[in-house]
Amino acid sequence: MERGEVERWLEVHPEAVHADPHELLDRAEREVRAHAVEEAWLYARSIAAEHLRRYHDSFGLPASDDFVANEVCHELARELRRREPSPRSRTSLPSDNVLRALEPPARDRVAQWLDELARTEEHRVWGEVVHLAEQLARRLRHDGELSAELRWDFSHSYPRTAERVTRLLMEQYETHAHGPEWIDDTE
Repeated sequence: MERGEVERWLEVHPEAVHADPHELLDRAEREVRAHAVEEAWLYARSIAAEHLRRYHDSFGLPASDDFVANEVCHELARELRRREPSPRSRTSLPSDNVLRALEPPARDRVAQWLDELARTEEHRVWGEVVHLAEQLARRLRHDGELSAELRWDFSHSYPRTAERVTRLLMEQYETHAHGPEWIDDTE
């Protein structure tokens, strides 16, 4: 269902909406998109946190930073692709203020559109999540944060480097989850 269809339905049924339909749909769309974005990035962060726990108490041999980063990022991207969130119904409905402005038939129609919108947005964002994981090692190497040199100290063992890379990825996911798209629904 497209937004235009919902707008036309609301225009034909003015008794079902107690606010300006265009402003109402604008707000609902912003809120749902922001919540879908936040949920996707935070879910990705939780998957990265699971990977981090695997490395925490591990002992490993020294390894070059770039080798470990490539391997960890590739493995995590593969895991993320496999665990893309499945669409859930009405996970990201808008605030109560938006819903109170709609009568039940309009609320159902708007909710159906918002469910589709949330699924589409979450799928789009999940592509960004996976891409970020795939590209992190390359970006770190480009920024000079990784070395191809093999160092024989414990801080450059496979698990310690894997922890550092995974923590960086988790920070990136957290930043994206609460970035400029995030909307406070206490308005």
